[in-house]
Amino acid sequence: MTSDSVRDKILSVSELYTLPQTLVEVLRVADAPETSAYDLSRIILRDAPVTARLLKMANSAMYGRSGKINTVHQAVVLLGFRSVKSVVLSTAVYDVFGKDDRSIGFDLGQFWLHSLECATTSQLFAAKVSHQPQEEAFVAGLIHDIGMLVMARVFGEGYGKFIDEQGQSNEWMDAEVERFGVDHATAGGILLRHWSFPDMLVEVVEKHHTAFDPEVASQTGTLTQIVSLADRIAHHAIEPHGTITTNQIADKRRAMKDLGLNSVDLASVDAWVSGNLASVAAHLDIEIGPSSEIIARANKRLYELYLEMEALVISATKDQKEEIAREILDAICATFSHHINNASTTIMGHSELVELGVTRGKFPDAEGTLANSMKSIQDAVAVISAVLAELKSLAYFDVVPYHDRAKILDIDERLKERLAHQRL
Repeated sequence: MTSDSVRDKILSVSELYTLPQTLVEVLRVADAPETSAYDLSRIILRDAPVTARLLKMANSAMYGRSGKINTVHQAVVLLGFRSVKSVVLSTAVYDVFGKDDRSIGFDLGQFWLHSLECATTSQLFAAKVSHQPQEEAFVAGLIHDIGMLVMARVFGEGYGKFIDEQGQSNEWMDAEVERFGVDHATAGGILLRHWSFPDMLVEVVEKHHTAFDPEVASQTGTLTQIVSLADRIAHHAIEPHGTITTNQIADKRRAMKDLGLNSVDLASVDAWVSGNLASVAAHLDIEIGPSSEIIARANKRLYELYLEMEALVISATKDQKEEIAREILDAICATFSHHINNASTTIMGHSELVELGVTRGKFPDAEGTLANSMKSIQDAVAVISAVLAELKSLAYFDVVPYHDRAKILDIDERLKERLAHQRL
């Protein structure tokens, strides 16, 4: 239970963090049945920065309409009121909290990198599980850790020092309550309730760390489950990562099952986010730091995960080891498959265009060199596809010795049979 004195300190932040008038008006009119696209456009046009960001976001990869939306009215009509409200809300929250404040005591670039990764992942998860509106998932992911900024403002540099002291702790929330009398999830919820934010967004902020608890999960909505999973699997976290435990893996699997997601879904979302996160940040004018720093952080986290998974496998029972190995293999295959299938499709498409050009006489090929080359390319792509199919069908790490100490996957015979069947 948060004390009245701590609650008063948090609410005092509302005097420092004031919501822009544009956002207040958009939230007021967007859900009103009598509001027209013209009414909403007129409000947004009063704020030049919000107008620019809305148009940039509407033309971003997230919506697949690059260069096709030229006016605010077009954006409102094509994206819909809820989408526009979510974009405006996202940009306004960043305007309020995103400024470089040295008193925060931790890396704001890292904070927004994590928040944006979680937002983008949440929206893609929402699309996969048909949760509407998807844009609310983006907003929820973006603001889920807003309480950390509130805590930093209320408790000053002491909160930044607290983050540094936590190291690789799994008891983040308990430590916050012990030190400050409140955790960041509760602090964020207090402020958002004071600002009259929608209840579903408040729930996400308040429960994103506890939603995996079976008792809590039964009382939370799909949006909270989506953001909690996105937060748990994010690569760029602001909180120190504790060691992965078998309970955490079980929690993640349960959440995936409840949402109807699988490892292939997670891998495809991760691949899209990794490739487009910088673009989404640019369209929203959110500073997430230089790409070199992002890569360095990602590599560091990958190495940490490697050590954690190694320790987990060592400590697991024989049955658990096979299950863990299978999950790792699934993730690897899904990730490789996503990228290689895209490349293979592109190669096949171009080779078919060349073949068509030869057939129609557009490309001279008297000696059949082009035709034979295209056939070789298509055969090679078929081999790649067959290898991916075999990798996906592996029940465990089936390896044989190779050279000195290395091992390779022993799928040669099955691969030959698959290719022979394809050529029949």
